[in-house]
Amino acid sequence: MTVEASIDPLSYAASLLDAVGADREHVPAHIALECMQAAELLELAGGHAEPVSLVDDDPRASIHAAMGALGLVDRETFATRYVIDAARAARRALRQLR
Repeated sequence: MTVEASIDPLSYAASLLDAVGADREHVPAHIALECMQAAELLELAGGHAEPVSLVDDDPRASIHAAMGALGLVDRETFATRYVIDAARAARRALRQLR
């Protein structure tokens, strides 16, 4: 089963962020932890991370895609502390990833 952003944006974003966190070849530990924390927060908000590949085998593109998926979340869900904190963690990870 594949998670799609248009059907379940929380799960899609959580899946991508989890994939970035698991990419030990390209992602330093402190950034991986930010992504795994974001994925966990999205799961607490109701998402379900599933194994997915990175977008274009690129951690930055994957974080961008996860953040884009969060833009598809309804206003009420996005306003929850879990989703806001997850978006902030993803943003921090993206800023640090070079």
